[in-house]
Amino acid sequence: MRALRSALVGVAVLALLAGGATVALARSTPVLGAGGPVSVTGTEASAVFQVADRTVRQVRYADGGTLRYTFLLDNDSRFPVTVLGLDAEQADPRLFGLAGLTRRSIGAGESGEVTLSLTMGGCETLSSRAGSFVTTIAVRTRQAGLFEDVVEVTLPEEIHTGSPREAFCPNSTATSRPPG
Repeated sequence: MRALRSALVGVAVLALLAGGATVALARSTPVLGAGGPVSVTGTEASAVFQVADRTVRQVRYADGGTLRYTFLLDNDSRFPVTVLGLDAEQADPRLFGLAGLTRRSIGAGESGEVTLSLTMGGCETLSSRAGSFVTTIAVRTRQAGLFEDVVEVTLPEEIHTGSPREAFCPNSTATSRPPG
C-alpha cells in the first residue's frame, strides 16, 4: 500500500512538472517577423530604393491623409498568435500617427497579411523638406488564448515621408515652422 501511494505521488509530481513545462513553453514571447510582398495605399506617389543594406519606401506626404501599408507578418513561434493591434505606449514618429494594425490570428509557423494604418500630419511643426521614418512597430499579441505580450517588429521597408513646402502644408504659418 505504501509503495502504491509513493508511486501515485510520483506520478502526480511528474504530471505537475509536465504541466508547468507546458505553461512555460506557452508563456515564451512570440517570435514575429515582417516580410513582403508589400502594398501601399493612401498616397499619390510611392517609390522604393536601397541605401546600403536598408530598403526605404518613400511616400508622398498628404496632410490629414491615412497611409495603409500592407505586409506579411510571420509567426515563427510554436503556438498560434493573435495580433491585437499596436501598443499604445510607443511614440508616434514626427509626421506619422500610428493609427492601427489589423487584428488577426496567425498559426504557428504561418504568415498572415496585416495592414498598418498611419495618419499623416504635423508638417507645420517641421521645416520644409525635413523627413520622418517608421522602421519598427510595437505589436500587442495574445498567445495560446491567454498570454499577452508586446513584440517589436521591424518593418520590411523603412517608411519615409518628407515635410512638404508651404503651399502643400495647409496649417503652416510664417512662424510655425523652424528655419531650415
